Amino acid sequence: MSVLEIWGAEYQESDALLLRKESLALFKELCERESVECEFVGEVRDQADVVVVDSRDGSTPVRIDVGKVLGGLKPKTYELVRVPAPSAPLVLPEGTDVRAVLERLLRLMSVGSKRFLTNKVDRSVTGLVAQQQCVGPLHTPLADCSVTASSLLDTVGTASSVGEQGIRSLLDPAAMARGAVGEAVTNLMAARISALEDVKCSANWMWAAKLHGEGAALWDAAVAMADAMKAVGLAVDGGKDSLSMAARCPGDETVKAPGQLVITTYVPCPDIRVVATPDLKAAGASSLVHVRLSGRKAGGLGAAARLGASSLAHVFGQVGDCPPDLDDAAVLKRGFETVQSMMDAAGTRILSLHDVSDGGLLVTILEMAFAGNCGVALQLRGEDAEPGQKAAEAAEDGAEDADDDGADADADV
Repeated sequence: MSVLEIWGAEYQESDALLLRKESLALFKELCERESVECEFVGEVRDQADVVVVDSRDGSTPVRIDVGKVLGGLKPKTYELVRVPAPSAPLVLPEGTDVRAVLERLLRLMSVGSKRFLTNKVDRSVTGLVAQQQCVGPLHTPLADCSVTASSLLDTVGTASSVGEQGIRSLLDPAAMARGAVGEAVTNLMAARISALEDVKCSANWMWAAKLHGEGAALWDAAVAMADAMKAVGLAVDGGKDSLSMAARCPGDETVKAPGQLVITTYVPCPDIRVVATPDLKAAGASSLVHVRLSGRKAGGLGAAARLGASSLAHVFGQVGDCPPDLDDAAVLKRGFETVQSMMDAAGTRILSLHDVSDGGLLVTILEMAFAGNCGVALQLRGEDAEPGQKAAEAAEDGAEDADDDGADADADV
């Protein structure tokens, strides 16, 4: 390869490190021990230039005066403009009942198919997988989190989860970001972890940030994510961004993807055997409980009214006007810690756990029943119900069910 090819190639699977000279020998020793290739390509000098030397003939094919290249550059200025999102209240056809809604919801790909969990990846490679994607007697792909062992001879390991609510950014990018945080946390709740403060996150952004109004939307989402994570006690230590998520099509048409944030969590797991799966268990000897962890915003809409960007709106060809939100991240944190305190190796207090996600509460219960290969009898409380009436009772089965009310817009359908 020529000098130009070597220095101009994009080494996607390589990392660049800046080391002190006295550490070079130690670093080389570490690389040899771990069978990792490394190359020492240069050193930082006091001169304001970049020089590339060809070791074969001693020539300098590249010599750049950095001052001349960067000295005249002016600071770049971005003008961010907020554009209100078009919205309209969700209107269901007259006479629509629960069965008609379910028939539509269960046909929606994002609700009725979980093949994305199993079609692209191996479920048990390495022999260290303690919690894979499939759960229950029928191996239904519904697991909320993954757990892997640190070694073949120990019961400590790592738990991981994912949160994303991309469609919600069509209405409110900040609510989308908070919802992604909420879903990542409630998905991680199924595993017994060391501490919530130990959770680290990878934040992956996909946005058409250069288009009119999208830069401000990205800013609002980033601020909302940071505020929610600080309230919960999480931290982002890596990630990636793709900020050109738009394409120009024939006819001078521009197609853009909705702004999207995907949060991946990972945290130490002191006992990989303590994991609550979504499949219902202990038929006839347990209770199904719906726990709301989003908090309440003073003067805000109730959860039942926040159906914007939901699967329900999707199946009726609408977007809606008000998406669900994580109103109080402190409530989510306290709920997470409470559920964690109820999990033990015997698994006698929490038998099953599932977050309310795409499709809402009813779809969540159906998923749990399908995975447990059982039926349920539910009594849902309405506004005119008798005081003290239970929100949901399972005659056949039950489980502890944690909901962040930001994981899906139609949580109370």
